[in-house]
Order: sequence, then C-alpha cells, then structure tokens
Amino acid sequence: MSLHPIFPLSVEHSNAKLLLTPCPGAKELPLKLALQALKEFGANAVITLMTEKELQALLLNDICIATKSLGMSWFHLPICDEQIPDKDFSCLWETAGPAIHRLLENEKSVAIHCKGGSGRTGMIAAQILLERGEVLHKVIKKIQVLRPNAFNLAEQREYIESIELRLAKE
Repeated sequence: MSLHPIFPLSVEHSNAKLLLTPCPGAKELPLKLALQALKEFGANAVITLMTEKELQALLLNDICIATKSLGMSWFHLPICDEQIPDKDFSCLWETAGPAIHRLLENEKSVAIHCKGGSGRTGMIAAQILLERGEVLHKVIKKIQVLRPNAFNLAEQREYIESIELRLAKE
C-alpha cells in the first residue's frame, strides 16, 4: 500500500483510471517517492494543476524533471486555487486535452493533482469524463465518493455545468 494517497476513478469504456491525488511531495513522502508511488499504481502521466508560484512555495520546482525521469508524461495546466480555468488554461487544453484523451483511449492511466487533490482536481477530472461522454450527475457523484470536498465551490460546479452545456451543443 502506498503512503501517498491515491484515489482511482474509473473511466467508462476504458481500463484506464484517473488517479486523483494531493500534490506529490507536499505530504509525508518526498517528491520522488510520491511520484514513484503514482507510477507503481499505474500512472503513465501526471497533470499538475498548481501554479508555478504554488510549486515554488513547496520547493517542487523540479516536478517536471522528476516526473519525466520516471518515464511518465507531464502536463502543467495551472489553475489558481479555488478558481476555475482561465483563457491560458483553455489554450493549453487545446493541445493537452487530446493528448490526455489519447492516453486514456490507449488504456493508460493519468494522475491529476492540485494541492489538496479535491477542488481543481475534481473539476478537471469531471471535465475529462464529460468530454468522454459521461453524464454530469453520475460524474459528480463518483468523484465525490472519492473526494467529498470536490465541487464545494459554486464557481467550479458552474464551470463543469458549462462544459456539459457546451458539449451538448456540439
């Protein structure tokens, strides 16, 4: 059993998982060991939702290098704490989103983290699942079973509702 908390979330029509987790290296285990735990759990990639400033404050400037040194892909898609994605995120998502979906289609699990592993993490996990055709109320429920503090902020809940509306129009 890993000392680093990992909450596996099923992905419909795939054996891959989204691994919801607090920031590697910010809890009991040092960065390298926390990332190793994610890899051993099956992660092929890591999505970091923390800002550069947050990473620097935790002395985790080398998370990209540490992740890649273990053979995992790294996506830095910063969102300010207790906020929703901005235009910069949307621009990054145009490239990262399809790459993440390809990983999942190829049965490759992806770890997602913010600082605590609930708010931003749950929101982006929901976005990924909605983009894969899952239903909003089921997505919220299965994420909250693992991370009860997900979707506590009205703005974040409204954001994923807007994703569902956008996808319904496509």
